[in-house]
Amino acid sequence: MKFKMICLAAVAAGAITPVAAWAQSTVTVYGRVDTSFENSKTGALSQTLITGNASRFGFKGSEDLGEGLRAFFGIETGFSSDTGASSTPMYRNSFVGLGGSFGVVNIGRIDSAAPSRTPIYAILGRNVEYVIHDAGATAIGTSIFNARTRVSNAVGYASPVIGNFVFRAGHYLNGEGRAEAPAGPIRFESDYKQTDVSLSYGEGGGPLGLGVGYGTDSKRGGAALNEFKNKWMLVGSYDFGAIRAWAVYNRDNFQGNALSRSKVGAQMIGASWEVTPKSKVMGNYIRKDVQSDPAARLKRLQAGYAYKMSNRTSLYAFYDRQDPNSRVANDVIRVYGVGIQHNF
Repeated sequence: MKFKMICLAAVAAGAITPVAAWAQSTVTVYGRVDTSFENSKTGALSQTLITGNASRFGFKGSEDLGEGLRAFFGIETGFSSDTGASSTPMYRNSFVGLGGSFGVVNIGRIDSAAPSRTPIYAILGRNVEYVIHDAGATAIGTSIFNARTRVSNAVGYASPVIGNFVFRAGHYLNGEGRAEAPAGPIRFESDYKQTDVSLSYGEGGGPLGLGVGYGTDSKRGGAALNEFKNKWMLVGSYDFGAIRAWAVYNRDNFQGNALSRSKVGAQMIGASWEVTPKSKVMGNYIRKDVQSDPAARLKRLQAGYAYKMSNRTSLYAFYDRQDPNSRVANDVIRVYGVGIQHNF
């Protein structure tokens, strides 16, 4: 009997040990479902549609490794809430990393949901408010400011908050999936590198936010005609209370020629007004040089209204007008609509 009790105790201890290990880990399921009813008009062509706006769900978690060290992971997939179709690529992020007194390091496919974030998009996110619609969130960060919102084959670093400053850096190997040729410049994943760094002030709190970022592409064989080479971004914001204002200056440098721009500038000013604790209006005005036409500019105006039904659910209305090229007739894109967004 005594021997049986000892065996049972040993088995019980073995069964309890994994439970104790799991107790040190945390896993969160989260997501967003955002669907709108909108009208889109490009020139004389108009259409009304229901569309999903960067809906997503994911898993993220961390484990306490002891002595101030933690492990992190994240997996997030995107989908169209109007059709159920997966985004392309399917995974918005998929990373693993470590954090401690030194900051955080992530590796994999990284975006703003990762603890390190992406350096240039991070300073935009700290200072700018986007109109509550995907046309304001994704399109500005990528098509307007080339902020490398989401990067693959990446390693990212973010320092701890030091004197209200945070330093971030990211390095990405982007040759994978590109056409390879024995005599061509791109033969291996490491033949195409991208590096971003940023310094952000106000991460520890306070009404003032400032950020400066730099990014560069490095490709074996050098940049081809009209390819991106490097960029600078300056961004600032100030919270006056009910009203918050921000401004962005961005310059991208390309391998241009006499028929295209080598330096492409972009500027944005915007503000939001918290009308009541549950309602807010916001707007952005953007102007950008057209790289392929030295005499042309892109202009964009956005306005939106959001009403919080709860901490997770919001109703919204928006208007977005973009003229992609000031020298081309009948190319203005106008979108307006209403929608609902639920976060979980």
